[in-house]
Amino acid sequence: MKLRTLVTAVAAAALLASGCAPISAGDQGGGAAAPAAPVAPEDLDPEATLRFADAVGPSRFDPHRSTIGQDIRFFAPVYDRLVHLSAEGEPIPGLATEWAWEDDGLTLRMALRQGVTFHDGAPFDAEAVRANIERAKTVEGSSVAADLASITEVEIVDPFTVRLRLSERNSMLLGLLSHRAGAMVSPTAFDNPDLDLAPVGTGMYRVREYRPNDTIFYERNEDYWDPDVVGVRNLELRILPDEVTRMNALRTGEVDLALLSGRLVAEAEALPGVTVHRGTTLTYLVLYLNRARSEFDDPRVRQALNHAIDRKAIAEGIYFGAAQPIVQPFPEGYFAHNPDYPGDRYAYDPERARQLLAEAGLPDGFEFEMLVTALGTYVQAGEAVQNMLSEIGVTANIRSVEAAQTADVYYRQQQGDALVSQWGGRPDPSMTIELQFTGEGFSNPGRHTTPRLEELHRQALDSLDPEQRREKIHEAVGELVDEAFQVPIVSDESVIATADHVVGFETLVTGQINFRTLGVRR
Repeated sequence: MKLRTLVTAVAAAALLASGCAPISAGDQGGGAAAPAAPVAPEDLDPEATLRFADAVGPSRFDPHRSTIGQDIRFFAPVYDRLVHLSAEGEPIPGLATEWAWEDDGLTLRMALRQGVTFHDGAPFDAEAVRANIERAKTVEGSSVAADLASITEVEIVDPFTVRLRLSERNSMLLGLLSHRAGAMVSPTAFDNPDLDLAPVGTGMYRVREYRPNDTIFYERNEDYWDPDVVGVRNLELRILPDEVTRMNALRTGEVDLALLSGRLVAEAEALPGVTVHRGTTLTYLVLYLNRARSEFDDPRVRQALNHAIDRKAIAEGIYFGAAQPIVQPFPEGYFAHNPDYPGDRYAYDPERARQLLAEAGLPDGFEFEMLVTALGTYVQAGEAVQNMLSEIGVTANIRSVEAAQTADVYYRQQQGDALVSQWGGRPDPSMTIELQFTGEGFSNPGRHTTPRLEELHRQALDSLDPEQRREKIHEAVGELVDEAFQVPIVSDESVIATADHVVGFETLVTGQINFRTLGVRR
């Protein structure tokens, strides 16, 4: 058995075409995202069970209808995507082995992997791709329909070649196809009412049993097209919302990997036989604002909220240094980060915040409902935000929401005026901008935007030249920060502790574990 990451010349070309660029190794928070030194195949245990403790399970196992971007970490072992990602965020072959832009960027031609079957025995081919994209665009409750809206036709060239015809150029398409929108579900399972409990993909693992809010049991797909990357026989993902419980499970050997936070780093590092991996990813803590609700339609109010938050205090007091203050969605070191908007752009200044509220006609402040994801770190952050806003006369009434239901409640049902939670990283920055800040974005419940933001986003999508695209994304970042579309708080590090018998640990830039490199030492 080999542990490897597939990188090809096709991937390099696709990276240039998409305009993507990685966070450099020097910005990985200690470089922990890189895998450990290779282990000889004979030293690995292919029959092992790898147990991972996470804070929350998937919102649902249907990738086209799931409401949380971070569900991808549960989908990845089960559902291959047309495009996969390297650790640095480069698009690499998945179920599509190569691709090329045609017709001046209005067509993406993709060659498909042959000899692949879904877990239920159905064949993967061009017709399956066409059926999946049609379903993703039209199924009731789709959360990825907007992602695929520019695809007007899936042309079947031959059984293993498709052309995706576009209504307009879309430079983020490869990123979209590496995420939920590109996940391939067996067409014979489309109408299965149990799909959310028993997913059917082509992935390296299949779900043997799923106990919601408890455990997901994955088992090796013996017919997987690349058996060299299936490192263990079984995965067990245990859902433990309390991080102290996750820590104790790691301490006692009940799990082999555990998602932690900055406040437990020192304790975890002191455990014998445990390694703590820290790395900067594209996730960040944010106070989302439904700009069609409460008083949030006035940019001066939104700017006031930004000035009211002591980001450094939250980074140090809640994340214990495993986070950096930010005012934009992208961290330093990532190509979409606009350096003209550093983390202190909205300095902590309650007096300035009160002045802005007075200019907006709210000298006595106002009141709003603030949803908070019911996980320890977010609860603490929500309470800190509540206290800081009270200092400028703004009352945030907290309502706790179950983690797995947060996105559905806030985005789809549009409950609450604001939300304190984490944005899950996306493989392409234009995805983050489109989802959160454009008029049709799923993660923009109030549908508020500005004409300039919309135009800059369109121009970025229209450009396949990396430098031109980067420039337009930077301008879009400047627009959303100047207009204070939301209140970004900190870019939080990924903190995952592993037992020493776990080898090949690596996280992708989006924050998810790369299960294709994981193994267990005998």
